Order: sequence, then structure tokens, then C-alpha cells
Amino acid sequence: MIVQGAFNLLFRPGLRSDFRDEWDRYEAEHPLYLKTAGLDTPEISATIMTGPSRLLERGDGEPITYEDAVIGPKVSAVDKEYALGFMITRRTVEDDQYSKANQASKWLAHSGRMTQEYRSAQLLDDAFAGTVFKGLDGLPLAHTAHTLIGMNATGITVANRPSAEVALSVTGVTAVMDLYQLMKDENGDPIRMWPNKIILGNNAGDVNRAHQIFNSEKEPFTANNQDNAIKARLGSITPHVAHYKLSPKSYFFIDDRWNDAWHLTRRPIEFDDHFDFNTDAALFKATTRFLIWFADWRGWVGVNPL
Repeated sequence: MIVQGAFNLLFRPGLRSDFRDEWDRYEAEHPLYLKTAGLDTPEISATIMTGPSRLLERGDGEPITYEDAVIGPKVSAVDKEYALGFMITRRTVEDDQYSKANQASKWLAHSGRMTQEYRSAQLLDDAFAGTVFKGLDGLPLAHTAHTLIGMNATGITVANRPSAEVALSVTGVTAVMDLYQLMKDENGDPIRMWPNKIILGNNAGDVNRAHQIFNSEKEPFTANNQDNAIKARLGSITPHVAHYKLSPKSYFFIDDRWNDAWHLTRRPIEFDDHFDFNTDAALFKATTRFLIWFADWRGWVGVNPL
């Protein structure tokens, strides 16, 4: 509870009027890599299905072979609730000469926004370990050997993480593009998938390199003055920085068409207030419920250089 003693500076004249209590914030970043939607139930589940991959050769008069569709495991997730409160006495508000003590709504709104950003960025930081977030195959979002459920896919695995981690460079981007060209469905059949977005860590060197790699007409970092093959294959991709993830060097390519990572809101941020008759204190609180999760790893390729 905020009482007079805690904010005693606000009760005396002479303070500067330009309080440093507001800053220029980044726009919401989690929609850059998470799809957003509402959630109508406390639990969400997902699975995956696939049919046969190929027809079977049949001799004259031979009976038809019948195969069933294959259904994968079910994964479920439950949203989490987040809440925070703020209390301030009536005397503190009355004696505040600068009208700064009673900013509960602004502070709680900021806390709610930061909670969404940091919780969303956890998906990026956990993408290689899978400690918190696992997909339908029980593996992290980015892995070197995703398993498949198709009857003809026994022993086949698919990578959406390079076997050797490469810092953001022409070599690294080329390795990522090679993985996209090797993408397969649950039967192990080739599928067309191509990134349209890159998410970087808060590493100034990587941001500069990304702009050089994707926007230079000539191949960067070379003296041969040859055409930039990456730009020819990918086109111009605008790099996006995830300022709230912990790892500054990991980076992710995303095909938005197939991205299955979500920010699902069960209850938008709500603000409530109450006056306590016994203590003459104003109580403010903010609550929200949302879920961060993914089921299918396709659409993503992640790299985690040391």
C-alpha cells in the first residue's frame, strides 16, 4: 500500500515539473511472430491427420487395398491468468502537489502490455530447448529431427534447425533456405514452403547484416560484385527485432501462411477499482487471461548461434 511516507517528495514544492514517468515505447511485437485470436474455452486441443501418400500398383483383377487415414496424438493447453494490484491511501492523493501518485491505471496498463510481450517472447527463447513449449511430435519448435506420423514416413525426420548453428550471414541464410526446400508433410512428401519474415534478437550487428543481406543488389561482404543470390531467391525481407526475448543472437524465419504459433486471449486486460471504507485506501487491479502455444512446427526455421 502506498502511504504518505513512501511518496513524501510529492508533498513538497520545488520538484521539476517534467517527471520522467513516460517513455516512447515500441509497437506491439508479439503479433509479428504469433497469430492472435480469442479463446472461448479454458482449454484448447489440436491434432494432425494424414491420408495415404501413394496409390498401390494393382494387377489385372486384383482386389483394391484399403488403408485408413492416420491421426496423430492430441495436445492440449490451458490459458494462464495474470493479475496485479495497486493500493494508495486517500491522504496520499490529497497531499500530492504534482498529481503523480495516483497513476494506477497507467502503470497497470503498462504492466499488462509488458506481460504479453515477455510471455510471448518466451516461445522464442524456449524454441530450441522445449522446456515449456512442445509441439504435436513432443519436440521443441525448432529441432533437427521432427518425426512424422504417415505410414510411409517411418524413419523419416525433418529439420527446421540447422545441424550446425551459423550466425546470421550469407552462409546462415543459405542454410535456412535449404531447409525450407527440404520441408515435408506428415507422409514425408515434399511441400512448398518459403519464408516471408525474419525475427532477430536485439543485436545491432545482426540487424545491420540482415539489411545488407536482404536489401543489397550485389552479394554483400564479397569483392566479386556478383548479383545477390539471396535477394533473387527470397526477395526483399524486412527484418523485425524481438526486443523482449533474452537471446540476442537467435533468429527465426517464418512462413506466415503456415505459422501455427498463437497468442490466444481468453479475457482481455480488465481494470477494476474499489474504495476500502476501513483504511480510506483506493484499490486498483488489472487482470487478464491468455495462452501462448503452438502445435505444428512447420513454417518456422530457427537458428541459435552461441
